[in-house]
Amino acid sequence: HRKLGHRKTSIRGSLNSGPGSIPRKLPLMERSVSFEHSESDHDHLPEGHSMAEYLAQKRKVYGLGGFCTYNRVLLCMVGLPARGKSYITSMLQRYLRWTGFPVKDFNAGKLRREEGMAGCDANFFRTDDEEAAARRESLASRCMAEAIAWLESQNDVSVAIFDATNTTKKRRRLIADECKKYVGITPVFVESICNDPDVLEANYKLKLGNDDYKNVDPVKARADFLERVRLYEERYETITDDEEDGRIRYIKLFNVGQKVVLHHCDGYASSNIGFYLSNIHITKRRIWLARHAQTKDQQRGILGSHSGKLTRQGKEYCRALSAYVHKCTLESEGEGKMVLVLIGTAPVHQATSDALSSARPDSPGGPRGELYANAAEAAKSYPVMSTSLLNELDGGDCNGMSYDQIQSEFPDVWKEREEDKLNFRYPGAGGESYVDVINRLQPVIVELERHHSSILVISHLAVQRCIFAYFTGTPQEELPYIDMDMHTLYELHPGPFGTRVVNVPLG
Repeated sequence: HRKLGHRKTSIRGSLNSGPGSIPRKLPLMERSVSFEHSESDHDHLPEGHSMAEYLAQKRKVYGLGGFCTYNRVLLCMVGLPARGKSYITSMLQRYLRWTGFPVKDFNAGKLRREEGMAGCDANFFRTDDEEAAARRESLASRCMAEAIAWLESQNDVSVAIFDATNTTKKRRRLIADECKKYVGITPVFVESICNDPDVLEANYKLKLGNDDYKNVDPVKARADFLERVRLYEERYETITDDEEDGRIRYIKLFNVGQKVVLHHCDGYASSNIGFYLSNIHITKRRIWLARHAQTKDQQRGILGSHSGKLTRQGKEYCRALSAYVHKCTLESEGEGKMVLVLIGTAPVHQATSDALSSARPDSPGGPRGELYANAAEAAKSYPVMSTSLLNELDGGDCNGMSYDQIQSEFPDVWKEREEDKLNFRYPGAGGESYVDVINRLQPVIVELERHHSSILVISHLAVQRCIFAYFTGTPQEELPYIDMDMHTLYELHPGPFGTRVVNVPLG
């Protein structure tokens, strides 16, 4: 067997420790923390562990953002019912899990329904009903306690989302005071304010579909829900800068991304969350994920080839892709009619993009020929953005080899890849793992969320898998095994609580 300049892929230090950890290519911001032995440590030893084991566990290398006094965040939602809090929670969970952060949500309304109080009408939320008020406070306190207990079980950067209304200064002060009892748990409040009638109407319809209004007449359900909102409005106090003596940390969103205000969000996790939330919106649009057209090197199974020489099937795929995108734009309305093309910097990406506007049908006559011609003409007006962030996972020393060659000539490398495809990093200069690709794709994800137009992303398979996993909420460990066929377009329709996927075979 030949020998590569192989290095271990389990790099010391990670962006996040624990499940879903992301190994780094370079040892950025690593620092060892030593703990002196003291007699009092014996009182806090985990059961069944010696002092040596305990200290070894605590003597660790922190990853980026891990070593700080507020690395565990209790993210507390704030706002009236039907203001998009659960939508924001869903988006945040998907993004944080994709990046490797441990995250879990704790929903007060869900806890109430699990406790057998589903179907509570608006009277349950009255301020003058002391018994109902006490039960609401008890449920909220239990939900918060569960969130804090979960954070206490985490050892590094992690986020618990406390999804409740938290609409009074008194309630927020109680949350802040409770967090002060623990080391390294910081409350950050996310307030969602919405006064857009169209957005509110859409949110009301979503709310009427939950278990509180199961089998209830829609007219009566709507009236009851609006009364619930009115009761909350009576005691609603928006977040102000002077809370917690001016030290309150909060993110305030207006109409889901129209305007965003951040206050004291200087922590690693909270600043990342604030940046992400400042780029989201609820405009309907399509995101198309398209692998590059087939090349001659690809037919031979060569890893890392960037050749731009398309096969006959590849050119036909480009014609069909161009026609499909053009057809969709004709059917779309508003900003969704516009198309932006994102590609990598490899020649094959440019060749695929160019073929969208230059490919002509073999037989120019007939409806199909006219469609192809019109589509090619329309594609000339699509803005194209090129970035190396969309390039294929780098094979390092294995670039230019086929998978069969790697398996036969470097069985140890192949075995390591098969054992942990997510974290395996190809040996040699520039070699990458899937988690490295996830890392470098974070700006691309923000770009995809920020744009209101429809977007066509042309890239290699590994990059397509990472983007697909983000929008569909696929767990990291399943990401390297997502099946995405060649010459098939994956059309994504992001929605309030998930992404609808349409597979469009074009080959």
